[in-house]
Amino acid sequence: MTDKAEQDRQLLQNLDRILAGKESEITGPLDDDTQSALDFAGKMVSLHEKPSKEFAAGLKAELVHRLAEQDRKKHSRDEPFLLWGIEIQHRTMWQGTVAAAIVVIITVIILLITLLLNRGG
Repeated sequence: MTDKAEQDRQLLQNLDRILAGKESEITGPLDDDTQSALDFAGKMVSLHEKPSKEFAAGLKAELVHRLAEQDRKKHSRDEPFLLWGIEIQHRTMWQGTVAAAIVVIITVIILLITLLLNRGG
């Protein structure tokens, strides 16, 4: 299981613990965003009115959907793309390198054309 999937699973388990009133059983290393989300969930649960089971289930389903969507978007950015039949990884470093190479090639072509036109005239 990937680290991200494990973190998502752990977040969902911790949210379930908070909804069940078991804040003392929260586990795992938590980053700042996860900790603030769990703190907010704890504050919401500590209010006198408890959310309905339907609301809690809908909220959890929405969270799972958003996490899956973010994961899908992340993976779609990592897929390679083709440039003249060459598979290029979709990374910022490669994008800059390919762009620079294309600019150099176009500049050389323009220089050659200019030299050939000046030579012939």
